[in-house]
Amino acid sequence: MTTTSQNDEAMLNYQQMGQGKDVILIHGLFGSLENLNMVARALSPHYKVTSIDVRNHGDSFHKSGMNYPNLALDVFKLLSFLSIEKCSLLGHSMGGKIAMQMALLSGKTLPNIAKPIMIEKLIVADIAPVIYPSHHETIIQGLQSLAVSAVSSRKEADKQLSHYVDNLGVRQFLLRNLQADDNGLFHFKCSIENIKNGYNQIM
Repeated sequence: MTTTSQNDEAMLNYQQMGQGKDVILIHGLFGSLENLNMVARALSPHYKVTSIDVRNHGDSFHKSGMNYPNLALDVFKLLSFLSIEKCSLLGHSMGGKIAMQMALLSGKTLPNIAKPIMIEKLIVADIAPVIYPSHHETIIQGLQSLAVSAVSSRKEADKQLSHYVDNLGVRQFLLRNLQADDNGLFHFKCSIENIKNGYNQIM
């Protein structure tokens, strides 16, 4: 398995494993490439699997703008960097809409992309090409309410977040974004502010 972090605005963070035809995995809102590790491991004996962190998520760059053409172009830039000229896509939730947008752009000339990239197959999980009603406002409020610099443990963060999010499994998923630095100080890997500002675009 190859893990590479690209922390500048030029490239998304990604992880690769396996050999064979290229399959790209794209996670959902508030997620990261780790969310689809089980899928990546299952596919890796037969395919070269590239899992990505989309912008404002995981270890990828933080940048305003969460519309699907921008999110798709981010992935195309990474594929061009990796010299991937054709691939299959698997997108979950928000990642599914990114994958749909990429399929619409398959084979087209794109800004800052050396060659057109072909999308051969598309797998979309848990999402449809429609506008969804807003339903993450309480989650966003809860994440913004966390005084992460003052939190001393994930247990404490979970207790604070429970005032906004009842479901333990959802809280555990969200708090995977919480990361401690070398001094033990916590911060969010994802950009809550950029996600909040781009939420209507995401929906």
